[in-house]
Parts: sequence; structure tokens; C-alpha cells
Amino acid sequence: MGFDGFAVGQVFSASFEMTEGDFRNYIAFARTKNILHENPELAAKEGIKGVLLPGRSVIARAEGEMTRLPAFSDCVMLLYGMDGDPGWGGRQTRFLGEVYAGDALVAKYTIASKKEEKGYGILRVDYEITKTGKPVVISKGNLYRIKK
Repeated sequence: MGFDGFAVGQVFSASFEMTEGDFRNYIAFARTKNILHENPELAAKEGIKGVLLPGRSVIARAEGEMTRLPAFSDCVMLLYGMDGDPGWGGRQTRFLGEVYAGDALVAKYTIASKKEEKGYGILRVDYEITKTGKPVVISKGNLYRIKK
């Protein structure tokens, strides 16, 4: 679908889960250092049961799942920026619950706005990622530049 085919308020969704292997690959790539990921005994003492996924890995995977949906898969598009939400004091993403390797997740993508800019289309996409029907991540103002 091209830029003109998207409508404000349109919703798309994808289901996915991340494995322990996905976690290890993300940590190796991102090189993030977190004592809870490196010390399972300490993590267990802190109440973490299993492989706790970094929040950024979850939103990165959700973006990847979005780009594979039929509506987006043929688009020439790039992440253009991330605007904050005025209702959140300019912040963009909230992590509301823990996500562990093997959790079944559903991402809902909503076209929040669209505009034309210098011959390109700009879509603002809001994400809501849920686990067992409860939000675990909400991310607003993800801007994608799409070739018209």
C-alpha cells in the first residue's frame, strides 16, 4: 500500500514472541550492560523469573513485525523520528510491564496522523504492545517517511 492508502485511525496488528536466542542476539548487537542480565542469581533475588527482555528490544521487534505486515511490506520507508506526546510532557514511550522470553505479545499499530512533506509522506504511528490483554509497552509518535 502506498502513502495515500493509509488513513488516520487505521489499525493494524501482529502477534509475536521473542526467544532467549533473540535476547542474546540483541544484547550482543546493542552491547547494553545491565547487571540483571549478566547475573541470574541477583536477578532472581530481585524477583525476575526467567529471561527479562530489555524494553528497547521489544519495541525494535514490534517495529520489525510492523514492516512485515502486507500494508507496509512494499513501502519504501525509513524511521524519520520519534516525537513526544504532549499529554505525556513530551515523552514518547512507556514500559508498563515486564516482558520475558517466550511471552506471547500482540502489537497494535494505529495511524495517528499523516502529512506530506517535500514530496514524501510522513506517517505518525502509535504502538500498543500487550501481553495477555494487558498493555506492557505504549509508544507514541513514531514517524515514518514514506516515498509517495
